[in-house]
Amino acid sequence: MKTIYLLRHAKSDWADPSIHDFDRPLNKRGLSNAPAMGKLLKAKGMIPALVITSTAMRAKTTAELVT
Repeated sequence: MKTIYLLRHAKSDWADPSIHDFDRPLNKRGLSNAPAMGKLLKAKGMIPALVITSTAMRAKTTAELVT
């Protein structure tokens, strides 16, 4: 049986209101939590065969750091 995992992007940075929502980066907490989530998922044997992500900066960065 196949399994679908849904993962929300890590914490994004709202410090600069001039940045468009699509281009919003991760904040410090997001940058440290995303790799930690990847390690947790791997430890639980939750390793996806395929990752599909939005091209928004915060989503793409989260996907890269988690995987």
